[in-house]
Amino acid sequence: MLEINMEVDKGIPFLNLEGILNAKTFEKFGEEINYLLYHQGFHYFVLDFTNIGNVEESIYQSIQSKLAEIFLSCGRVVLCGISNKEKIGFSKEQLYYVNQKQEAFKYLYL
Repeated sequence: MLEINMEVDKGIPFLNLEGILNAKTFEKFGEEINYLLYHQGFHYFVLDFTNIGNVEESIYQSIQSKLAEIFLSCGRVVLCGISNKEKIGFSKEQLYYVNQKQEAFKYLYL
């Protein structure tokens, strides 16, 4: 099960993920990103993986694909609490890694 809690701070959506991220639960995550990106017009995202108990190995490719969609719309993403940084590789001008989600404002601002 995956729970997604969203809060918007200074115009930037913070998606706090909790639970297990696998092929089944990724669909819910992808739909949430699509809604925010294509229907609400958000381009900057903070994705907090701190409370994810388990990430299936195959999901990293799906995460990369979703990030690519954001980047193609001139977006930027801050990832928090993800341990396998080498599994997700993109330009440092679009993707940032932080330990605490409050650090996101160093990289994202409107």
